[in-house]
Amino acid sequence: MTIQNTKLHHFFATTPKGLELLLVEELRALGAINPAEKLAGVTFSGDIALAYKVCLWSRLANRILLFLAQVPALSPEALYAGVRTINWSEHIDPEGTLAVHFICSQSNITHSLFGAQKVKDAIVDQLREKWGMRPTVSRDKPGVSVYVYLHRNEAAISLDLSGESLHKRGYRLLSGSAPLKENLAAAILLRAGWPLLAKTGCTLQDPMCGSGTLLIEAAFMAADVAPGLKRDYYGFLGWKKHQQTTWQVLVNEAQQRSEVGIKSLPDIVGYDYDPISIKIAFENIERAGMLGKIHVEKRELSTFTPKKNAKPGLVVVNPPYGERLGEGEELQSLYILLAERLKQDFVGWKAAIFTGNPELSKQMGLRAKRYYAFFNGAIPCKLLLFDIQPEYFIDKSPAADNERRIRAAKKAVSGQDMQAVQMFVNRLRKNMRHVKRQATMQEQTSYRVYDADLPEYAFVIDISEGVVNVQEYEAPRSVDEEKVLYRRNEVLALLPEILDIPPAHIFFAVIQKIKKR
Repeated sequence: MTIQNTKLHHFFATTPKGLELLLVEELRALGAINPAEKLAGVTFSGDIALAYKVCLWSRLANRILLFLAQVPALSPEALYAGVRTINWSEHIDPEGTLAVHFICSQSNITHSLFGAQKVKDAIVDQLREKWGMRPTVSRDKPGVSVYVYLHRNEAAISLDLSGESLHKRGYRLLSGSAPLKENLAAAILLRAGWPLLAKTGCTLQDPMCGSGTLLIEAAFMAADVAPGLKRDYYGFLGWKKHQQTTWQVLVNEAQQRSEVGIKSLPDIVGYDYDPISIKIAFENIERAGMLGKIHVEKRELSTFTPKKNAKPGLVVVNPPYGERLGEGEELQSLYILLAERLKQDFVGWKAAIFTGNPELSKQMGLRAKRYYAFFNGAIPCKLLLFDIQPEYFIDKSPAADNERRIRAAKKAVSGQDMQAVQMFVNRLRKNMRHVKRQATMQEQTSYRVYDADLPEYAFVIDISEGVVNVQEYEAPRSVDEEKVLYRRNEVLALLPEILDIPPAHIFFAVIQKIKKR
């Protein structure tokens, strides 16, 4: 590779919250010097060739910022003067175009548009004085993009070498109703272990593929395609210090690698019930250069099965979150159906479920091996990773719920002093002897053995043909919740032994108070 300038520079790569550690690993693999995790980004050092390589190959970063200077900015005038200490003629041509991105926090300057205006004024005033002309401001693909972060009255001034967010790979013009950004999709696949699975020829399937972002990012990884290879714009292309030869060498190398990698692409398959989403996915796949390499079709989740002769691999899915009021109950059946399809037809596979509603995922009856916290925009989300094996299946039947409830109750009172509950135990045993004798004499199979006999233990316990129904009267608000819960656990922990009935046959409910109108 021809390198025109090996001078060491300092950079900051921005990324969505939750992706920082992954980005550290990625930058280190790309050759970055001393990558260090920060909030929503990573600092690192290297030459311009490294910065170009990161812009081309990073699957996780949003922007690559080349640090120029840090100046005090207690006032607008101080900010203006600080920006003018940089020799902008080294970076911008007088006939070029310019944009300023300004972020401020905990500073005297509180308005980002005003701050951006002062930075722009300082740059163009300096250049006009030198050349008698100035660059024009352009928000659409400017030749040079200046990025300023003002924090506690200190302004870090950088050049945005990416120009626009690197998650924009150039293949997605339209997205579905709930778009997943490309770098977040890449993070999901990395955490799910897809690169290693792809190397061994495993299959990837997405039953709710939407606009196909997960499918395309998976194909890019498997085929060794640089995510930035399809982009036609970077922030360094109009920069005066741009090293075109260095950049072209990197692009040529990436092109060669993709041509080799795409020949051994494993099966990547996506389905969606929405024909519009499938149409958008097809168009995105074509723009990504993956036409004929990724298969998508309209299919209902109820018919989701492995592709014929597919090598078990990864099911990755970003199901709906139920963000709107009332959607949770409607979507619960969707998550349960997804789990049923996985447990029935995908044993031996791995699964990655990315959701903004982890409560819904608890209804699936699958035990996750691991989970990661991410953000999809402002929505806190979790990535749940599963091995689809019977030992991780959770029985969601009522009997299994009963057993779990009794087990939890025994654990909660284990090692505690049980003398207080002895009065309840004695009363229940006395009732059992009397009521059971009467029921036998009258040939009854259903009878009540306890009816809130003791005020402290406000339960109703009925036995019917070997099944116990325990109901607890809702306690007044004046009663401490912890005390209520402890008494409940005492009773549930003891019932199987006292009644000689298996935990699976002991059902529990709370009798809600009827509110007075």
